[in-house]
Amino acid sequence: MIPMEQVPIIMVALPIIFGCLTILFRSKSALQKALNIGVFSVLLLLSLILLFHVWENGILVYEVGQWGKYGILLVADLLGAGMVVLSSLISLMAMIYATDYMDRKALDSTFFPLFNLMVAGLNGIFLTGDIFNMFVFFEVLVLSSCGLIVLTGRGDHTKMADKLEAIYKYLILNMVSIILMLVAIASLYATVGTLNMADIAVKISVLADSGTLPWHIHVIAMMLIVVFGYKAALFPLHFWLADVHPSAPAPIHAMLSGMVIKVGVYGILRIHYLIFNEALFMVQPILIVLSLITIAVGATSAIGQYDLKRLLAYSSVSQIGYVLLGVGMGTAYALTAAIVYLVNHAIAKSMLFLTTGETLYHAGTKDMRKMGGFAASAPFLCTIFLIGSMSIAGLPPAGGFFAKLLLFDSGLTAEFYIPIAIALVFAIFTLFYLFRTWLTIFWGEVKDCRDDSCNTRNPTTAIKIALSMLACVVIFIGVYPEPLIALSTTIAGQLLDPQPYITAVLERSVR
Repeated sequence: MIPMEQVPIIMVALPIIFGCLTILFRSKSALQKALNIGVFSVLLLLSLILLFHVWENGILVYEVGQWGKYGILLVADLLGAGMVVLSSLISLMAMIYATDYMDRKALDSTFFPLFNLMVAGLNGIFLTGDIFNMFVFFEVLVLSSCGLIVLTGRGDHTKMADKLEAIYKYLILNMVSIILMLVAIASLYATVGTLNMADIAVKISVLADSGTLPWHIHVIAMMLIVVFGYKAALFPLHFWLADVHPSAPAPIHAMLSGMVIKVGVYGILRIHYLIFNEALFMVQPILIVLSLITIAVGATSAIGQYDLKRLLAYSSVSQIGYVLLGVGMGTAYALTAAIVYLVNHAIAKSMLFLTTGETLYHAGTKDMRKMGGFAASAPFLCTIFLIGSMSIAGLPPAGGFFAKLLLFDSGLTAEFYIPIAIALVFAIFTLFYLFRTWLTIFWGEVKDCRDDSCNTRNPTTAIKIALSMLACVVIFIGVYPEPLIALSTTIAGQLLDPQPYITAVLERSVR
């Protein structure tokens, strides 16, 4: 049996190891599929075990090496463990879907190694206790996702030239973000002499209590808001997403919009609520204003789209604004609502993107004006798309209903009346463009398939399993939200009182 304290390192090491091993089996497609689905099933199981252990027994700390506070630490608190569960669930469903969606050449060559590295990067970001190693895992995530974007799938109608242009933009903008993050980390290290996030939090708190906190600490906090805001597609740093995400094949698009942009939200929650408590008075109002603009820009841009993938990409921009609105309001209730919203959006939007991939393959085009009447020929896709749209729009019994209800109620309770009013208006926009899309594709004028431009293939068993599992989770969250709300409430409490995290890291026993 695996010792519990080693589970955090396994969550990072296992996908890296199997990412390397799959290169050895490039000529054995069936074996690669079976191995990777097995590995990602194990990761999901281990992540659930880790989450329940942390919830029952407290924060788990693993030292990579034995160099004390100067070494690399993996820290599994409820926030980190919960994000790893979310990442493991979505990556497993994307992997199952990809085995029947991706081109055979892509599967046999680079898809499996790069996908494993991307998941290792995600898990590393969520579990690291060291701010520099967060940067390292960011690099792993970015480089692996670039390689995945350029691959093709059966429903992929993006030209290779457009893919390369999108990757170029992605890399250039990430280089700017990376340089900014390195400058912030170097400045922080020069000030407090450590990269351990718990140790940084203690030293900044001591400086603040003694009245000697350097002014540039607030500048560093704002620099990191820019870094994480870019990764979360926060206005005005959102413009890259609508080109990059739709260029990816459906399983990668699901990971990018479902999980990768959540890394930015996680970074703000982890870094600013743990380290920069003294700067929150300045950060929170900025987040509220920018999140409202993000909601508005994303929703209005989505309404004007005819490209289905771009429409959903702009929808992700808008929805991440709702999550960051809760983060910006900053009360325990608002943070609870933001976490519930984040989880629901990650699952529902991943499901929508996976459904879209199969819908585009069925339609033979990305242009919604050329689609229609697919309810008769693709009833399964029609149902799944409806469930995902209901969840994102906030209609019961899907999970998005409680996510929006909690967010709006938390804002009214904290007397953020104007921000909530603005968010409510654009929630109506969300309802409009999602259901207009669903009606256009599945209930509009029947498309003439006599020119063989549309594909009559029904979704395969693997694709149906992946979509059905995500749909069941979305409905479960909507019908029985109490466990998620309870977990989110506890996470919010830990964010506002980071002392247990600091104590667990700095007073740990050396292995």
